[in-house]
Amino acid sequence: MKITSLEEYGLRCLLQLSQADEEKGMTVREIASLEGLSPAYVEKLLRLLGKAGLIHSVRGMHGGYLLSRKPNEINLGAVVRALGSVMTTQEICDRHPGNRASCVHIEDCCIRSAWATLTGAIENFMDKVYISDLIGPEAKVRRTLQRRVETPFTV
Repeated sequence: MKITSLEEYGLRCLLQLSQADEEKGMTVREIASLEGLSPAYVEKLLRLLGKAGLIHSVRGMHGGYLLSRKPNEINLGAVVRALGSVMTTQEICDRHPGNRASCVHIEDCCIRSAWATLTGAIENFMDKVYISDLIGPEAKVRRTLQRRVETPFTV
């Protein structure tokens, strides 16, 4: 799985907002400063997150951005889908046709099942991890996520 800069930095912006004052929120400049990003890039990320309904803006002199839902109601899958996506099995197969227009194994491919199972497991995991699970010291977050991995996935 390839994590894009949009997904990484968008998630970091959401984590900042998850810890912001629930009435005031945070400004673009505050988030940009804390994350070492340009304000223009943060604006782009927030626009995408807003379009997906994950955040909203508060207008006015003391306005800023807030989460649209509580951190325990926004899962990582929703964030990734707002900013990019997990590559589908078909996209994987389409990228590797050899020197032909389509893969020689298009009708019967034993590898396709592996990619389908893997992408399904990734999506399932991301849908079980919430923003609230990612808040705190790294060791605590690691324990939380390891418990998620120990939970059987349905693909």
